[in-house]
Amino acid sequence: MKTKQQSGQGMVEYALLILLVAIGALLTLQLMGISVKDVYCRIAGVFTTTACSGSTSLCQDNFDNMSGSQSVIGPWAATNGRACIQGGGTLLNKCSQTQLSAADYSAQVKGAALTSGNGYGIFFRATNTGSGINGYAFQYDPGLNGYVIRKWINGSEINPAIVYKSVPGNNWYGSPHDLSIKVVGNTFTGYVDGQAVLTGQDNTYTSGGTGLRTWDSTNLCLDDFSINSVTP
Repeated sequence: MKTKQQSGQGMVEYALLILLVAIGALLTLQLMGISVKDVYCRIAGVFTTTACSGSTSLCQDNFDNMSGSQSVIGPWAATNGRACIQGGGTLLNKCSQTQLSAADYSAQVKGAALTSGNGYGIFFRATNTGSGINGYAFQYDPGLNGYVIRKWINGSEINPAIVYKSVPGNNWYGSPHDLSIKVVGNTFTGYVDGQAVLTGQDNTYTSGGTGLRTWDSTNLCLDDFSINSVTP
């Protein structure tokens, strides 16, 4: 016959076992690159339309290694948790290319430090056709002394730009910056350090993944790349 003390110990052991299983499941999801919050929100959304309203993570790469990226062009490398390149290159985010079904999203680069060269940019609604990139790019562009959004067709950027904003007297080099592009319908808004800097519109591409680009003698390192859902 079990005593009350033995029954109490059994309940504690059972609770600890459930806790260990839950922790193991959470760690497994994180190792697979799956957002725990996103999983919760999707389950909760079955029961309520107000669950987890607002932005959720779609894809994330902290560049501990380069396994989450596909280097199309250039010597990209992971260095101390940062993606770095010297020269021109194109880097596509694998998650966004293979798993991202959303047409509207926000893609963000954090801690991008440009040491030299003509600039870098974020590809969005981009697809690698084999003949080059089709899509758009939002560019931090000291070579043009401004910010610019361009359309790309078969690996070539198209002139004139969709939108360009001159930034005279800007200090382009040294300090790290956060760069992001918000894509809703046919409207694209570029941000630098959280501040909107330009907005453009185009109807050519309605979906596609994300990536990064540099050109000419650019020397760049960045900390993190993420794609999040947006609401209109």
